[in-house]
Amino acid sequence: MMCRDEVNRMPMRQLIIVVALLLATSWQGANAAVELTDLYQHRVAVTSQANAERDRALQEALRATLLKLSGDTELLQQPAVSAALRDVRSYVVQYGYQQDDQLWLWAQFDQPRLDRLIQDAGSGIWSNLRPRMLVWFVAEDEQGKRELYPADSEAIVVQQLRNAAEQRGLPIQLPLMDLNDSMTVSVIDVWARFMDTLSFGAARYSSDGMVVARIYPNPNQDDLNASKWAGDWSLHVADLRWRGTVSGMDFDTLGAAIIEDVTAQLAARYRISSQSEQRMDWTVNIQNLRSVDDTIAAEQFLAQLPSVSKVQLIGYGKGVGQFRMSLQTDPAQIRQAMMLSKRMQALETDSQTDFRWIINP
Repeated sequence: MMCRDEVNRMPMRQLIIVVALLLATSWQGANAAVELTDLYQHRVAVTSQANAERDRALQEALRATLLKLSGDTELLQQPAVSAALRDVRSYVVQYGYQQDDQLWLWAQFDQPRLDRLIQDAGSGIWSNLRPRMLVWFVAEDEQGKRELYPADSEAIVVQQLRNAAEQRGLPIQLPLMDLNDSMTVSVIDVWARFMDTLSFGAARYSSDGMVVARIYPNPNQDDLNASKWAGDWSLHVADLRWRGTVSGMDFDTLGAAIIEDVTAQLAARYRISSQSEQRMDWTVNIQNLRSVDDTIAAEQFLAQLPSVSKVQLIGYGKGVGQFRMSLQTDPAQIRQAMMLSKRMQALETDSQTDFRWIINP
């Protein structure tokens, strides 16, 4: 039953939404999917440049790089990876030290060798085209007070969340919570997961999906061995939905735990598994290639996709290039990776092999 106060507030709420819609339509969001350029490098904090410390840091950097490339935590337990860690220096292209407030070891790894290692271990590579996720993040303290974290939050739990996203290669953004956001989305909306409202508020950010994350005191913490804090998350990408829970004794670590779970789900969907015994050709047609430079750029784009061993231009006419790709995976996985790119638009045809090249993404 609706009380009188709620009835009286409804016109103002409607007015606020209309005003927010006008503001949102006048704001141009950023491109969604992000092309990462540093997947094969990592840096690790060290205490010295001693040989033992160097070898430890290189092993840690290799683990982190493999996890960033695959999103597969089980990969690190495979015998092939254990052997690679014992021979870590053979996978390093170059390394060096960086000094700011902290001494860091930076390492660049051999891309072909890491790709083969991941393949030999039975996993796959998550393309460098990663979906950008908008994270609605709210926490409740022990007094029941709730806080919705904005993009400029300096809270430790938010810093840990950001660090985890960077380490896993997941592009994220938190809402600005400026006047526009504040008029459309409240703490209650996030806490209650009012998805229509959150989707409306997310429109200005042009993200590929949303994460709704909550942290709160564990309602079962009186149980023996129960964690002090609990959290849950829901992941929304197109028509797909995932949910999960986390728990821990340290409040500040739960944001990172949520991101680790979310990344594992996304990587499992977008990871491209190469099979050395699988070989097949797949031909695609790419429209809007207006020049030789466009055609070369499209060919280079296709060649850098995981599990694509060869690309050949086999036909061209009226701005349409026909490319034959030699694959070590299912074409559906390559198509999915192409669709994430801001350079390529999939065209809805029966063959599902037609694309449009975007000149100025």
